[in-house]
Amino acid sequence: MKDLETPEPHYIPGYTGYCPQYIYRCGETYGSLSHKILLDPTIHKSYQLALSDRTLTDFQIVRKDENNRNAIQLRNYNCNSIYKHPITPGYTGFLPRSRSALGKTFTIGAEEGLMEFEKQTRNKKKALNAIYSEVAANNDQYNPSVDEKAQNLARYKLPLLEARPEYSNILRSTMVTEPPEPFDSGGSSPYFKTVTSPDKKFKSGYTGHVPFGYSKYGQGYAPLTNSGLCDFTSYYHTRKSNEWTPVNIIQAEPPLVVSSNEIYHKHIGMVPNYTGHIPGNIFRSGKTYGADSRNAKRWLKGDFSE
Repeated sequence: MKDLETPEPHYIPGYTGYCPQYIYRCGETYGSLSHKILLDPTIHKSYQLALSDRTLTDFQIVRKDENNRNAIQLRNYNCNSIYKHPITPGYTGFLPRSRSALGKTFTIGAEEGLMEFEKQTRNKKKALNAIYSEVAANNDQYNPSVDEKAQNLARYKLPLLEARPEYSNILRSTMVTEPPEPFDSGGSSPYFKTVTSPDKKFKSGYTGHVPFGYSKYGQGYAPLTNSGLCDFTSYYHTRKSNEWTPVNIIQAEPPLVVSSNEIYHKHIGMVPNYTGHIPGNIFRSGKTYGADSRNAKRWLKGDFSE
């Protein structure tokens, strides 16, 4: 049996680290070649192991498994739970809080996540019982336990009675001035809010498009979206005033009624690829065919202004 085992030291097959002069040798398995390379004194190699030898160190891992075991057993007593101690590795069902357990074995991570979930459930149940006790105390249906009587908790019934009725009008007549909310003409959309508005940003978790967000980095989500929305507003108003304003037509519009017998119109040019004669067309350049053929008879009248 010993002849079948690879002698130590050797690299485990599948090791992707560097093995000196391995590429120049062939004819043997990876384990046998790595064993000879590690023992060959003529090969320059490091005698320090890449991984620490844990067999020579004195270490001990202490985990509070007793608390986890007690929490799981107590959960089994209170309800019909599917979780038993220990949780078998390979279980594919749902395990609460198990995704946050990193660097731990399956059993320990699952039990610690279950213990954290159990603590959260107890705290919520305790807060809910406190609300039920407060409601029952106001309806004269609350029976405190021995521990609550020993703590002497002060419980007040609603509505509260006025201890000093003569001072009630003083408090009610006192006016408190509150600053008015700033007017924002942008409505509810953050795209068109004013640049100085504190609400000109997207809430954290928004997965939609952030304008100009590709050029913003190294900032938090709120400052990044605020800067991108401010750039969008400035760019929008710039294009609105420069490019999207109505265009004023300088040249005169052609008449609505055009005579069908007229060849050279004053306000309409000839259709491109027109093969007829255009007066003076061969002596002019720098214009399109339609613009040059508009009012073509002016050349015959001696008008060379255009």
